[in-house]
Amino acid sequence: MMNKILIVVIFCLAVGTGYVLYSAKSNAQEIDHGPVDTSEDTENTVVEKSSYTVSRYTVQDGDVFASVMEALGFDYSEALAILDITSLTYDFTRIKVGKEFRVLTDEDDRRVRLEYEKDTEEIVAVNLFDPEYNTTIVPITYDIETAVIGGTVSSSLWFSGLDAGMPEELLVKFANVFAWTIDFSVQVKNGDSFRVLYEKRYRDGNYVGVGAVLAGEFVNDGDSLKAYLFENEEGNPVYFSDTGEAMQKQFLKAPLEFSRITSGFTYGRFDPINNALGPHRAIDYAAAIGTPVMAVGDGVVRFAGWDTRGFGNFVSIHHNDTYTTEYAHLSKFGSGITVGAHVKQGQIIGYVGSTGHSTGPHLHYQIKKDGTLVNPLEIELPPGDPVPDEKIGEFDQLRSGLDEQLFHL
Repeated sequence: MMNKILIVVIFCLAVGTGYVLYSAKSNAQEIDHGPVDTSEDTENTVVEKSSYTVSRYTVQDGDVFASVMEALGFDYSEALAILDITSLTYDFTRIKVGKEFRVLTDEDDRRVRLEYEKDTEEIVAVNLFDPEYNTTIVPITYDIETAVIGGTVSSSLWFSGLDAGMPEELLVKFANVFAWTIDFSVQVKNGDSFRVLYEKRYRDGNYVGVGAVLAGEFVNDGDSLKAYLFENEEGNPVYFSDTGEAMQKQFLKAPLEFSRITSGFTYGRFDPINNALGPHRAIDYAAAIGTPVMAVGDGVVRFAGWDTRGFGNFVSIHHNDTYTTEYAHLSKFGSGITVGAHVKQGQIIGYVGSTGHSTGPHLHYQIKKDGTLVNPLEIELPPGDPVPDEKIGEFDQLRSGLDEQLFHL
């Protein structure tokens, strides 16, 4: 689930203690960007010049590619030509509000290059000297510093983390590292502690945000849980425990981040809708209307629509021959969530609501094992592939180095 997921968080009030160890405007603006090597190559840039000027434009609500290009001085026909020719590499109809476009102009006032920061990791670069508008995806280069921060939990990891000085982005990334191991809505206890070693990103000397979580520890009820970023057999960065086991499992511990349980799995609960005692073989998570709901695992949507049993907007996901997960009382469905759709772990499949027989906004979440409802909090699932045998020595060396930084006081 390392793709990063957009998360809206809802929490209960809490206090914690912690320690630290160690928008642009709507009109295009021109600035002198200083010297740059634009010697001709096969990728993006074209002629040798000593300096260039950068015009910038930040996408506004209601903008389309043509209006952005007009603001940057392009005529309509040229904007359409760029949009058409570059579409095989990047679809500029998908531009997002708040993202920046830049046009590089040389000393002879010729446009050299168009750049669009599509996300925090990559830039779309269009060679404007090339009649074919050669387009490439260029990784963003950051200057990196590492830092350690941690604290002690008092009722809520979220507020305790904020009290310790953790940026919200870092809190979400830290929680995602342990998302297969800890349900932060129910398993966190007063006195638990946390610490994280992470990257701080800089561009042009300015801090721009949180990078990767390199290592982390969460001490839950006296048990130390550790995670380390290391490449798996495919060469992808994933998290492993201190014993080399994969942190990722078949299911996430919960379909919401930082929520709280209002009703647990039980065979005898008072039902306020029917005014009677009966079983509640599910978990109810309190959250605000519109909070994203995630699929806890990969699967296929078997049902997405209005449920006549009182569940309102309802999604059922078939994961394998054993497990099915179900999500009820949704306010609406996620993009593309229809019967037969394949979903990935962590994908948004709907949003919290109060549809059907419901007394207030919440998510009703249930798991079926071989067709029988079981307690989601008690399921034990096997982990993914461990560190490969041939990389154990490399992993142990990395872990030792990260521990020196993580636990350095």
